Amino acid sequence: MGSTITDVIQAGTQKTRHGFDFQHFLVAVLAIAMFILAAPLLDSTGIPVSSILSGAIGLLLQAFPFLLIGILVSSGIETFITKDFINQHFPRSAAGGMLVALFLGLCTPVCDCATVPVFARMIHKGIPLPSAVVFLCAAPIINPVVIWSTWFAFPDKPYMTLLRFIFGIIVSLIIGLSFVILPHTLSVLRPLNGAPAVRMRGMDMPPSSQSQERGENSLGIGALERLKAFMQHAYHDMFQIVPYMLMGIMLASCIQVLGGSNVPGWLQNRGSIIAISFMMALAFVSSLCSSSDAVIARGFGTMFPVPAVLGFLVFGPILDIKNLLMLRALFTKRFVLRLTLTTIVVCFTAMVILAGIMRL
Repeated sequence: MGSTITDVIQAGTQKTRHGFDFQHFLVAVLAIAMFILAAPLLDSTGIPVSSILSGAIGLLLQAFPFLLIGILVSSGIETFITKDFINQHFPRSAAGGMLVALFLGLCTPVCDCATVPVFARMIHKGIPLPSAVVFLCAAPIINPVVIWSTWFAFPDKPYMTLLRFIFGIIVSLIIGLSFVILPHTLSVLRPLNGAPAVRMRGMDMPPSSQSQERGENSLGIGALERLKAFMQHAYHDMFQIVPYMLMGIMLASCIQVLGGSNVPGWLQNRGSIIAISFMMALAFVSSLCSSSDAVIARGFGTMFPVPAVLGFLVFGPILDIKNLLMLRALFTKRFVLRLTLTTIVVCFTAMVILAGIMRL
């Protein structure tokens, strides 16, 4: 009887969480719909709402397919890969784990929009934090799609593709190594209604996954339960992450339109430190998809030195507005703050060192 009551309470709590996620999604959609309806009126007042909406739609069309891929991959990790499998096959050493994560990033054709949910699932499944951080940072920079797009954008400058690949690996490993040298002792996943932060809201393991963890292998029913669990996880991830992604896209589009596309004259051909800082900030606020940001970076190639353009290509895929909001949706404020500061310091230092080397 006690277990039955517990199951009923857990089922009711799960339904509440589902409704909460859906409410976030509904509020975001309604806000955007109202913004669209008010566009003609706002345009007449001099506010370029139509341009902002066009930019937001363009960013959404770039980002959403990759986000969907990331959600499906992350749901597959949660549903079909058990913690026992990870414990048995994932390298125990920090160096081995980070190298495997680097290899996974190289082989996973997803952009920065997709890596956040996959990163969350990796942590949830027990993959060491430094290794998961390396994947989060490296995957959107060194995967085949991004390498090809960078080569396409800089056909006359093949060294840009090589430098992006090399510094993507270097920066990712250093950021991951920082979590080895100074371990993050607190849980990184957001707490659930005041409970210990060992699970993500909306990402609790359903009975089907619990059965899988216990090794129950009912052939027909097991496959059906796994498929159901897979769809449930994808559903929860979608409604939890998309509102934050939409907010980031709208904010990025506003900054792009209102800020203009021309670089201020006083910044053109300026010193490396100012240029690097500006291009990293531009990468953060523009929130471009890493599979297409090289085309934008190409336009800055004649105005800024190579380290500044490379800072745009390396820093942006790791950290921008939409990624920061998605990370905040899934992880604790303390962890997101540490990851943000570490990424800024490591990327900026790497680009300054590159600038110094190029001046020799």
